[in-house]
Amino acid sequence: MTKTVLRILALVAVGAIIIGGVIAWQRYREARAEYDAYRALIQPGIKIAGVDVGWLTPEQAKEQVWEQVARPYYRDFTLYYQGEAIPLSTEKVLGLHIPLDEMVAEAVAASHQYDYWEGFKLWVRGEVETLDLNIPLRLEFDEEAARRFLEEIAADRDIRPVEPMIDVQNRTFYPGRPGRRLEVEKPAETINAWVPDPTRRELDLPVRILEPDQSRARIEAMLSTLGPVMARDPIPPRFYTATVPLSTTVEATGELTWTFPHFAEYSGPLTQTTGFFFDPGEPGYTFNVTKATSLVMLSLRAGVTHPFTFEAELVPQPPITPGLLLPPLEARLAQFPGVTALLVKNLDTGETIYDKHTDYIMSGMSVVKIGIMVEVYRYYGGEVDAQTHQEMLDMLGSSSCNPCANRLMAAVGNGSAYEGAARVTRTMRRLGLRNFYICAPFRVVERWDGNGGFAGGGRLIWAAYRQEAEQIPRYDRCVRATPREMANLLEMIYDCTQDRGLLRDAYPNIFTPQVCEDMVDIMAANDLRNMLGAGIPAEVKLAHKHGFSGYDVPWGDTRAEVGIVYAPGATWLISFYIWEDTPWINWGINQPLYRDVSNMLYNYFSPNDPYWPLPPWVPPPEENTQTVM
Repeated sequence: MTKTVLRILALVAVGAIIIGGVIAWQRYREARAEYDAYRALIQPGIKIAGVDVGWLTPEQAKEQVWEQVARPYYRDFTLYYQGEAIPLSTEKVLGLHIPLDEMVAEAVAASHQYDYWEGFKLWVRGEVETLDLNIPLRLEFDEEAARRFLEEIAADRDIRPVEPMIDVQNRTFYPGRPGRRLEVEKPAETINAWVPDPTRRELDLPVRILEPDQSRARIEAMLSTLGPVMARDPIPPRFYTATVPLSTTVEATGELTWTFPHFAEYSGPLTQTTGFFFDPGEPGYTFNVTKATSLVMLSLRAGVTHPFTFEAELVPQPPITPGLLLPPLEARLAQFPGVTALLVKNLDTGETIYDKHTDYIMSGMSVVKIGIMVEVYRYYGGEVDAQTHQEMLDMLGSSSCNPCANRLMAAVGNGSAYEGAARVTRTMRRLGLRNFYICAPFRVVERWDGNGGFAGGGRLIWAAYRQEAEQIPRYDRCVRATPREMANLLEMIYDCTQDRGLLRDAYPNIFTPQVCEDMVDIMAANDLRNMLGAGIPAEVKLAHKHGFSGYDVPWGDTRAEVGIVYAPGATWLISFYIWEDTPWINWGINQPLYRDVSNMLYNYFSPNDPYWPLPPWVPPPEENTQTVM
């Protein structure tokens, strides 16, 4: 090989070496650049919050951690206050901050802490040094912010309970209303505990219901304050009299003259008139606290919230009883100097109000003509002609026609008034009036002469009279009955109008309710109302019969009246007889006695519609035309 070849080869070799060196240098430089670029990345094996960030730039690592981990933590909380959704911003309110830059910087700072060239050697060999490092997620927030936020919610939405109230003046109870209060501390702790858990962002806030104090004891105490306002004792009934001085209303002498059948005129000074009244009293009121409390409690448990306005319960006043009537009644009867026999019965209730001396046998007088009427209807089978009906009207009317009575007895006695009297007596005794007796026709007085005697030779028919030793009262032996028996007969007629009673049972085909109504109407047509009728209103129906004895007979003087009073307050029966051992009972004593007793009884039975028996000549009260300024 020549030198030239060797030189060429040498040059070639040198060139090859130069070229190889250049190439090697270039490769070295590239390797160094790649290695340096690698060292600018986060070292493999490093994790941030569990996210592998090796081989990533800091910016890439930050983005990966944000998307995969940090973003969900910033989702707002939703708090529920009794169903109302309230957002809670984790960032703006709680101040949540995840320091991604710091965590990435920490990852960067921890990367490639090995010898540069040792690492380059591994890099050249295609290897890298890994680092087992996990940088934990760090959360930063204001742990007091949740409590402050909840306190604001509480201040805005919490309600204090309204306690029950009582309005005494308006008698109204106002139920309380519940309040509510947000429990702050525990939900604040829960929120703080849930901030690091992005899956838990909804929370029902614990709201405590605050009930007002509506215990039974408190409500009962409150309602008891209504008692003094609503309770009032009833005003019991009372008896009182009212007197009008007539001397100021009667012109001139203040005297009045009465004229009445068969008696001399009576005149005398009238100084006053008295009415007898029964004030029914007034109901009271009571408030049952226990009952009201139970009602409120039941209603509250049922969810009722409206006010309760209470009304007091009515407490009826005590009824007017005979105990209120009897003292003034007996005091008035005691003013009569003779014997009084009185029976009073409430036909609506069957209660006998007063019964004294009514089993005495007393002169029957014209009162027994009621028995004649009953016998006439019995005899004619319940149907009478117009003339007979008129005879009964005259017999039982104000004139108390004795000839009429005698003609009717003769009609039922086959032409004999004596036989007719006997038949009347037998029928009455069949009905239980065992002391009832008429022995002969009634006396006939042609004319009363006004001077205490009879003109025209009037014929008197009397039974032989024999006075029993010390008999009180004495009575007409020919015409007699007891006050109770005449009351019983009148009650039989009344019961018959109601389709019941002894008269109806004894003669069912004769004494129908209509027949008995006719008999009542005949007695009601008696317009002599200056005895019992004087104490009751003129418009009140009074079916009655009066009777006088006297006429200077040896058995003393007897007056009587029996009747049924159809008053507004009750239908009542009265049989009232008086007897005095005198030829003639002074009318100025007799009439006021009957008037006062009947007025007292009328107002007893009709206390809400009382009557003041002012004489018809007393002027009415003047209207008050005075203007009130």
